[in-house]
Amino acid sequence: MNDREDDQVGPWQIGQFAELVGLSIPQLRRYDRLRLLEPDGREARSGYRYYTSGQTGAARAIALLRSMDMPIADIRRILAGASDPERRRLFRDHRARLEARLDEVRRLLAAVDTLTQEDTMQVHERPDPTTWLHLMPRLPVTDLDRSITYYREALGFRLAWRTVDDGLAALASGEIELLLLVRWAGEARPPEQSGYVYVEDPDALCAEYRQAGADIVDPVASRAYGMRDFVVRDPDGHRFTLGRGEQRLRETADHYGLTSEAISIDPRWLRSRGTSGSDREGSSHSL
Repeated sequence: MNDREDDQVGPWQIGQFAELVGLSIPQLRRYDRLRLLEPDGREARSGYRYYTSGQTGAARAIALLRSMDMPIADIRRILAGASDPERRRLFRDHRARLEARLDEVRRLLAAVDTLTQEDTMQVHERPDPTTWLHLMPRLPVTDLDRSITYYREALGFRLAWRTVDDGLAALASGEIELLLLVRWAGEARPPEQSGYVYVEDPDALCAEYRQAGADIVDPVASRAYGMRDFVVRDPDGHRFTLGRGEQRLRETADHYGLTSEAISIDPRWLRSRGTSGSDREGSSHSL
């Protein structure tokens, strides 16, 4: 970005604005759907989005905060004019989430270090040919275009690839291809599939999905089986439960002195689990 571009007053088409503020075109389209950053106007015939100079500040703030992996729900609160104490709390809570991830990475690094010190470990050997390397759920869908649109616009996936004959399409989240959509040729509705997906923040993700128009069939809640999760359904009835373990959230709260509400734990569930001294001792850890 150069000063000459920044001095322009616009309006800019979406590609020009994306380059100006450091966001991608798919990100701008998604933030429009989420009403986080809506264009200042649209061309009547083509529907092209237009952005103006008054939106560059918010767009760059979003780009910065998303580069820190801050949840959309928290960014929305900041842009809405959160007070200084609330803004500090949002950053403090996000730092706690990042530190929790860092702790998990440290544990993995320690495990790798242990294995590399083993004399019998052959680190340069090729993987065992019988080892499962990656699992890609296969979903039969009645309308490939409709499903691709739903997973992209409501759930935030990106299209990795699709075949020329439109019989297959792979969708991805992050760096991993997660779903293989297969065109369903049967007359009846395809058999419903389901799966469990571990996510970092089920509360923020559920709120984001709801805002984007996803079909939430079971809202986020703490479950008796020790998880906090919610259920989303696609146009063909396939269901995904997205969540994470309550115990890990609870340990993070204990370490940072946060309230259960601050990290999305249902206090009624905590009381049912008990908070005796021995239980606290058993869940302590070092971050």
